[in-house]
This record gives sequence, C-alpha cells and structure tokens, in this order.
Amino acid sequence: MLSFALKNMAIKKIQVILIVISIVISAGVAVLAYNTSNQVRDGITDTAGWYSAIIGPSGSKTQLAMNTMYFTDEPLGTVPYSVVGALQRDSRVKKVIPYAMADNYNGYRVVGTASAYLESKEILEGRMFDDSGVYEVVLGASVAKVCDVRVGDEIFTSHSASEEHTEPLKVVGILKESHSVFDRTVFTQLKTIWEVHEHGEHGEEEEHEHGEMNGGICAAIVTTQNPAYAMALVNEYDGKIITDDDGDQVTLQAIEPMETVRSILEEADSTKYIVYVLCAIILVMNVMVISIITLLNMYNSAKEISLMRLIGISMKKINLLYILQNGLIGIVSVALAFAVSKICLLFMDSYASSMGVVLDTARIYPAEWVILALVFAIAVLPTVVCTFVMARRDSINE
Repeated sequence: MLSFALKNMAIKKIQVILIVISIVISAGVAVLAYNTSNQVRDGITDTAGWYSAIIGPSGSKTQLAMNTMYFTDEPLGTVPYSVVGALQRDSRVKKVIPYAMADNYNGYRVVGTASAYLESKEILEGRMFDDSGVYEVVLGASVAKVCDVRVGDEIFTSHSASEEHTEPLKVVGILKESHSVFDRTVFTQLKTIWEVHEHGEHGEEEEHEHGEMNGGICAAIVTTQNPAYAMALVNEYDGKIITDDDGDQVTLQAIEPMETVRSILEEADSTKYIVYVLCAIILVMNVMVISIITLLNMYNSAKEISLMRLIGISMKKINLLYILQNGLIGIVSVALAFAVSKICLLFMDSYASSMGVVLDTARIYPAEWVILALVFAIAVLPTVVCTFVMARRDSINE
C-alpha cells in the first residue's frame, strides 16, 4: 500500500508540490514568528534582570539601556568616574560596575569595564582580565572564532575605520559561547580604554598615568541590597547635576532596567501581534488551498477508485490509502517547514543582534511542536473528510 501511495504521489506531482508549498509557507512562517519573538523577549528580559539601576548621562532612557545592557546604539556621552565612587560608598548599593564604550575591533564593540561585569559568564580558554592591569582583553566566542584569534595573540582596536590605535591589546581569555550579545563583544579593563585614547590624543611621551581612577565613563551599573533601594536611587540620581574634573556641570539620568525594557517590549508586542495575525491569515488561505486541491484530487480519482472497487478492494482500504498518501505529504512538508524556519533564523540573526539579542537556532519552544502538529492535522483533515463522505456514499449505494 505504501508503494502504491508513493507511485500515486509521483503521478500527481503538481498537486503534491502545491500542497507541500502551502504547508511549508504556513507552518514555516508561524514557527519562525513564534520562535523569533520569544527569543528576542527572553534575551532582553534575562539581561535586564541582572541589574537594579543604571546611571549615566541625561538623554534617551531607551538608548542608555540598549547601549549599556545590549551594546547597541551609541553611548549618550560620559559622566565622571566620581559617580562610581559615590555609589560605592552608599550602604544601599551591593555592587557598582563602571561601563565605557569607545572603540571596535573588526566591527565588534569594545567595552571597558570591571571583571565583575562578566561574573555570570564562563571562561572557555585562558583567564579573566586583571582589574588592576591594563591592555588585556577577553573576547566573546564569536569574535574569537570569526577573527581566528587565540589566547596570547595581540589585537589592535580602532576608533573608526581610519583610526587604528597603535597600542596592542593582549588576548588573555575567551568566553564560552552563551548565545547572547556577549559572544560578539570584546571586553577590557576600564583603564585600558582611557590609556588607549590618551595615547591617541597626546602621543607616547605624554602618556597619562592612571594611578587612580579619574576618567570618564558612559554609565554606572548598580545592583542594590533590595529592590526598594533601587527605586530610591533612581529617584535620587535622575536629573541630578554634578561637576566634572574640568569644572563643567553634568546632568545625570537614572533608569530602572526592567521598567525601561517593559516599555520597549510593549512597542515590540504590537508588531508581534500583527505578525501573528498575518500568520493566521496565511494559515487560513493555505487551508483553503489544500482543501481545494484535495477535493480536485479526489474528484479526478473517481475512476481510479471505481476500478479498485471493481477488483474487490474495500472502501476502507481505499480510504486508508489516500489518508496514508496525504499523511506522508504532511510529514514531509512539516519537516521542510521546520528546516526552513531554522535557516531563516540564521538570516534574521543579524537583525536581532541590532537589538542586542543573538538568536539560537538550536532553541526550540514546546509550542513550536504544537504549531507543527496543528498544521499537519489541518493538512490531512480535508482528505479524512472526503474519504469519510465517499465511504458513507458507497455504503448507501450498497
């Protein structure tokens, strides 16, 4: 019966191809939309959950959050390092981490910070950079792989395409792949950022010695003793005016990361629902296409069915034959749809990385299997209905 079903499919290959294309489009788009939207949401919220408050220059709250937590967009500017010192002396603060971004390595962002910023990440090779040292870097897994860099190598960062710094930075460690934006980032001591730019501005003979931390930072990332303290700090520092080392006044802003992220996700949710509606429309249209093709196929097979009935084949077996045939088409189509969704996920990764999220093609949500099973059931249902009607009609004639 299986061989007969395969031969019948080969004869009616045009109809089979149309059904396969319809299922691949409907199932593939639905699975891709669901997987992408959930990975983006999970990636953004997981990162935001690590921090209690972020304090930086005044400006866009979204830009401060996206730059500091997801390494996207450009920094708003700088604030004096004295902000970190004041926070470290605050009894409400559990930990404060300085953050600066100014350069890139082969297009990958370079972040100057403290080793505590990477405490949740695992080192695959080498070690973490020494906070008291300088000119040491730890690479994200993708940076090391794409640029073919190993522990012990030296790299040169640049401020722009035409402004490469002359000071080599030694690779002391490579992070284990985390399927996050950390995989595509270079990390170094905050002092390294200061030193590299001091070289570029003044030359070797006028190198600024940072015996003490007195440069500028793009933000201070804070974790507090409890959530109530975080809100108090945000209220205290948001809009606060301080004086920098040059005597200029700087206005600060403070944000609660999760609150800012929620507002970003609310905007994304409206887009997600539009995509879901489009997926539903595509699914309904494909159900109609599959049903029409199935009905035409069964109509054109009337003589074939009559011949099988004449040679003694029961209607039950004939029904089983057509259900088996469309079941095979459904299984192959759903498998192709799943594969296509994963391939599309690879191409969408570059777009998602602009939001600070790295899409993991190996990540599968349980609901994806439900979507695929539903589309498979919808693909086979028209055949089941048609064969059932034909079986009843045949029994009446008998």
